[in-house]
Amino acid sequence: MLKSILMVTMLVTNLSVTEDAYEEYLGYKVVEQGIVSDSLATIWNAEEMIDHPYTIMQPESGAEVYLRFIEDKQTTNYKPVGTHGWNSTEILVEDPDNLAKELVNSPFEIIGMPYDLYPTPDAPRAMQVLGPSEEMVYLTRIIPEGSGFNLGSAQSYVDRVFIMVVGGPSMEDLQNYYRDTFDMPVTEASDWTIGVISRLNDLPEDTTYPLAVAEFEKDFLIELDEYPTDSCQFFFFSLIKICEEAIVAREVAEGHLPPSTSVVSFYVDSLDEIDVTWRKEPTVIDSFPYNNRRVGVTIGVAGEWIELIEE
Repeated sequence: MLKSILMVTMLVTNLSVTEDAYEEYLGYKVVEQGIVSDSLATIWNAEEMIDHPYTIMQPESGAEVYLRFIEDKQTTNYKPVGTHGWNSTEILVEDPDNLAKELVNSPFEIIGMPYDLYPTPDAPRAMQVLGPSEEMVYLTRIIPEGSGFNLGSAQSYVDRVFIMVVGGPSMEDLQNYYRDTFDMPVTEASDWTIGVISRLNDLPEDTTYPLAVAEFEKDFLIELDEYPTDSCQFFFFSLIKICEEAIVAREVAEGHLPPSTSVVSFYVDSLDEIDVTWRKEPTVIDSFPYNNRRVGVTIGVAGEWIELIEE
C-alpha cells in the first residue's frame, strides 16, 4: 500500500523564476539544490535529464513533503489539464480568500476563485492557479475535523501537498490499477462538473467528469478523474456533428521526464511486494530526500510516473 507522499516533481522552463515565485508568494523554502545525477536519471530511465538543475522546496510548516522543480525546456503537447497523467497538485492553505488577493499580479495566474466544494459550513474551500510554467495547483482550506478522510488541515499559511490528481480516459482502469496494484481502498465514482477543466479544454460548462479517490490511512488522497476522449459540436441545425480529440495522452520527449507535473514519490514498506514493470531495476539512491533508500519507478495506466521509495 502507498503510505504517504514524499515529493512532487515538476518540470519547469525557468528554475529561478519558479523558485522565486514559490518562495515569495507561497512561503516555500529551498532545502536542496543540485543537478540530476547519473544514478537518478538511470532509475528514471531518462538519461537526457542528467545534469539538469533542480531545486527542492519545503513548506513553511516544516512538513517533510517536498516540491522538486527540475528545469527542462521540453514541454511537448502539455497544456493545463489537457493531457492524461498527473494534472494537479493540491496544497493545504489557511485562508484561500486572502491568498487570492495576494496572488493578483503575481507569477501565479488565478483560473478559479475560492469557492466551497459543497454547500455545508465545514466544506473545503479551494481555488485554482497556474504556476510560472503553467503547472496546475489547487490551494485548499480544510477546517480541523472538516474532512471525512482524515486529511488534516494547514499548519502554516501555505502548507503541504495533500492530494494529487491523476486523469485518464478510463475510470475503471484507474480504479482497478490503484486498488489491485497498491492495495488501496478506492471509492465508487460519482459525476462532478469541474468548470476549470471544461473551460481550459473548450468543453461545455455542464460537462461531467467521473471522479473517485484512492485513500491513504491519513493525510493524503489520490483523486482519480476520467476525462472525455472526444469533444463534439453540431452544425446546420444539428444535422452535422464534428468531433475532435478532447484530452489526449501526454507526450514525453525521448530520454526526458513528462512535462509539467511529472512524477509523484510515495513511501512504501517494500518494493519487493509490488508487482509492476520498473523503468529500471530498483536501486539505492543516496541523495536527499531519498537518503540511502531503495527507489523504483513505474508508469501508471494513465501515463503517470510513480516513484516508490522503500521506507
